[in-house]
Amino acid sequence: MAHRILVQVVLTGAQVFGRAFFQAYKQAAATSATQATTAAKEGGLALDEACRILHVQQQNLQREEVARRFEHLFNVNSKEKGGSFYIQSKVYRAKERLDLELSKNEPPATSSPSEAPGGGSPAAS
Repeated sequence: MAHRILVQVVLTGAQVFGRAFFQAYKQAAATSATQATTAAKEGGLALDEACRILHVQQQNLQREEVARRFEHLFNVNSKEKGGSFYIQSKVYRAKERLDLELSKNEPPATSSPSEAPGGGSPAAS
């Protein structure tokens, strides 16, 4: 009798664990697919990966720091200096991704009426 109860407890536990594992796997696969699609749309790299490549912090991205790190890493990895074209390509793609992110976060430039196309003055027409 005790063996029967023990077997039932083990089987019930295995079912619960199996269902939980399956649900977690489905959720992880869906999240991974979403992140891959987003990364592909935004230059092929995830933002955190681009930050790691250029050794900059995601919280305080600055164009000057990204440009400075890019120049250094791009030059160090040039073929003429015995560097790797693959790493140089990764550095270039990381800069592209960070430039995209920085341009998203910048406020749009406002133009004054005198800078508008057509001369700026309605009476000039």
